[in-house]
Amino acid sequence: MLSGGGARAAYQTGVLCTMGRREPELRIPVLTGVSAGAINLGFLASYRGSFGEATQALKRRWLSLSTEEVFKANSSSLLLNGVRIGTALVGGGSTLAPQIRGLIETSPLRGFLSRSMAQGAIDERIQNGDLEAVALSALSYQTGRTVLFVQGEVEVRTEHSSVHHRIVRGPLTVDHIMASAAIPLLFPAIKVGQQYYGDGSFRSTAPLGPAIQLGANRIFAISARYPRSLPEARQPEVIGYPPAARVLGLLLNSVFLDTLDWDAANLGRINHLVDQLPAGADARGLRHVDLYIQKPSKDIGLIAARFEDRLPRAMRFLVRGLGSSGSRSADLLSYLLFESAYISELIELGEQDAEENWDRISPFLTGC
Repeated sequence: MLSGGGARAAYQTGVLCTMGRREPELRIPVLTGVSAGAINLGFLASYRGSFGEATQALKRRWLSLSTEEVFKANSSSLLLNGVRIGTALVGGGSTLAPQIRGLIETSPLRGFLSRSMAQGAIDERIQNGDLEAVALSALSYQTGRTVLFVQGEVEVRTEHSSVHHRIVRGPLTVDHIMASAAIPLLFPAIKVGQQYYGDGSFRSTAPLGPAIQLGANRIFAISARYPRSLPEARQPEVIGYPPAARVLGLLLNSVFLDTLDWDAANLGRINHLVDQLPAGADARGLRHVDLYIQKPSKDIGLIAARFEDRLPRAMRFLVRGLGSSGSRSADLLSYLLFESAYISELIELGEQDAEENWDRISPFLTGC
């Protein structure tokens, strides 16, 4: 399960690279992802080759990235979008006012994904038995429901689905990945079929749910959340009134990082309950699911603060205008900093962390 987190997903790539180097022929039957995790998912699922080769290729793609290959970060583009938003806000609902579609234009990301994903490769790998299912989540703006897009013929368990969640089967495309990664208001919504979609992390309180619905009894998840100690958690990040960058960073943390921890805690309680039931008792569709979450050993927000000057000038001006310098940690920046030096450090951190924890990761992956 690959969670979201913008540029923080480079840490996932590092963890995956160590897994691929250690277990180059590893077969992962079910891949699920959301937001930036859906980007990594799309690449891995469509790569024709071994798991080890796929992870190394993914690393090369990440290292080749720049901010301009993810979104338009030049002054004219940001200024034009800013003018459109300002005009719409003061337009009072006038039909002549431009429609707000997002602060940042992400057409470069579409081109990057189109070059990275082989058309029809996911279906080919499923037919060959390399994969059983691939799934990613997105939020429908028309209905307000989270949609799980699934490619594969595996049974989808729906006993715990609700009116807020629905399943759609069919081939996954670049549009689905773009939709899953479209952060509301920041990035424009993406049309899939007859509806517009945004980032699947929003309104999703159970990021582990898709893997469980697809029948997983063992889930390996990669989080971009640094597990702070109690003394670290008590240390103030800002002095005085919080700048907008700090507030926005915390909002993104609550969506991309907190929900995985909450869902993991909930899964632990369900596992405990199921384990206490006597043999043959009706578990109402619940079952024990083993979980391993790999987390970074360093605070990615603090790492990002050292790379603010690597942003394109217009983006740097915008972020500083939001008060990025007023906080010790650069959480907002950590999601937007698609620059090679920062990405390289996150990948290296992921590789090191996975290597240091390999004695626990390996038996979990292989079931031994």
